[in-house]
Amino acid sequence: MEFASQETLRTFLSRWLKDHGHTVYCQVPCPDGGEVDILTEDYLIDCCPTLTPVALESAVKKILTYQPHFPDQQLVVAGLSPGQDWDQAYQVADQQQGVQIWFVDQMKPFLDYYRDRVTPKDRMTPESFPSPGPVQKPVRAPLDQHNPLTGCLISLGIATILGLSFWLAYTILNRQPQATPPAQIDQAWQDLHAAVAVWDMDTSLANLPALSKSRNPCLAEFADRFTLSLQQRGKDGFRDINPIKRALNQQDGCRLDMPTYDFSP
Repeated sequence: MEFASQETLRTFLSRWLKDHGHTVYCQVPCPDGGEVDILTEDYLIDCCPTLTPVALESAVKKILTYQPHFPDQQLVVAGLSPGQDWDQAYQVADQQQGVQIWFVDQMKPFLDYYRDRVTPKDRMTPESFPSPGPVQKPVRAPLDQHNPLTGCLISLGIATILGLSFWLAYTILNRQPQATPPAQIDQAWQDLHAAVAVWDMDTSLANLPALSKSRNPCLAEFADRFTLSLQQRGKDGFRDINPIKRALNQQDGCRLDMPTYDFSP
């Protein structure tokens, strides 16, 4: 198992979590600075490509600073075992209190997923992953009293899927002429606002194309304007969500609801 970068490791873990029923947000900004690599309803995950003893200690120190802002999430540092000093890395992992350490290449659920989803010729870029299959029952790594990874087990519960699957982010450019079904519109609308609340760019952009194909002209126009704002301004574009809605409500007689955000008047 190998990953070309922190981004590809994050993509791999995000896909695994989504396939097992989790709503996943990536690169979520923290109030005190920095970004959370992966945030779910259960986990806050920091991705480190190789968990050397030094890298592991640094990652644990960093993730502990995020805990006050995400008290309900289990803290996790995830990465690959180091080629050298692996015994020392395992000792460092065993000493952590309140932080799970996932040596991804030593855990059967991840190994099986990697083997099934990634071919040897893939370069482990986000585009190399196939479309996810249906949500499956979560699996648990086997308990081995002699395994230095004991205590680094994964126990995931099936959760209501609030976000669209990761593959949608790579297919939305091929827009179809037919209108989006109402049920999908409602789900995309909810998912968009959940993503905006944590400044999740990927999930926001993944949901906007469905809204832009709504039969409701106000909703479609909002989606087009907000998409353009995010594309041009990056994460600062999140501040435009309510001003865009307000302009449409005032000028075009729309009735778009406006949830309150601290960052958008």
